[in-house]
Amino acid sequence: MKLSFARRLLFVTSVCGALVLSLPSLAGESNDTLTGLVLHPGLTFQQEVNSPICSKAAQMNLYDTGGDTSLSEYVSWYKQQLKGFHYVHKVWMERPQELFYGPEGTNGVGVTGEAGGDGVFAVTYMKISSKLTTHQMDAFSPDNPSCK
Repeated sequence: MKLSFARRLLFVTSVCGALVLSLPSLAGESNDTLTGLVLHPGLTFQQEVNSPICSKAAQMNLYDTGGDTSLSEYVSWYKQQLKGFHYVHKVWMERPQELFYGPEGTNGVGVTGEAGGDGVFAVTYMKISSKLTTHQMDAFSPDNPSCK
């Protein structure tokens, strides 16, 4: 069951932080404008969010997903597209979190799964103000925002 946009936004802001700006646009581009990373086909509505990651400033573009593509298909696609990225699997608030951090530690993609299913809730492209270490990439979660 797809959740309403308002419920998605409430979830993301509870995980990511303060909502800064909402831009109703379609992801007609082949690359995310913030990170330059390739966009998964079918991503639609974009939200801009600012939220810290490991006490570092971060900008994020949050996208709605289109269609019925499964979480496992998204993970496979991103593994193919983002070779050399550090992959982290977590579970936050009963939702799978599949995170891909760039080799330089300043950008990445997060795929949030649906609780209790194999669907995709949202995809987040992240630009981080300064380099994350591998430890920080592995440690970050809403329960551990400082990454210690």
